[in-house]
Amino acid sequence: MTAVRPKAAGSGGPAEPDLARGWFPIDAERHRRDAPKYCPACAAALSLAHGGQGLTTEYWTGTDRVFVCFCGACGWSGDIVLADRVVGHESAD
Repeated sequence: MTAVRPKAAGSGGPAEPDLARGWFPIDAERHRRDAPKYCPACAAALSLAHGGQGLTTEYWTGTDRVFVCFCGACGWSGDIVLADRVVGHESAD
């Protein structure tokens, strides 16, 4: 959902983006879309809107997006990182 400025009466043109609010509407939509929905430990809903007892907030580290989460159902807390790229390795044995 993007904030839009309503069209002027009688203009007949489409609504215009709300540029006065800057990046916030786009970032808020990305947060709603990408925030973890369920606890990784017990699978309970995190969002209060979905009946959960959790809390999720977001911050950024460079290009990574980090979600700090708490689950009220099981007490788990931790960070979930959305990274652009992940480089791994295989063990020698």
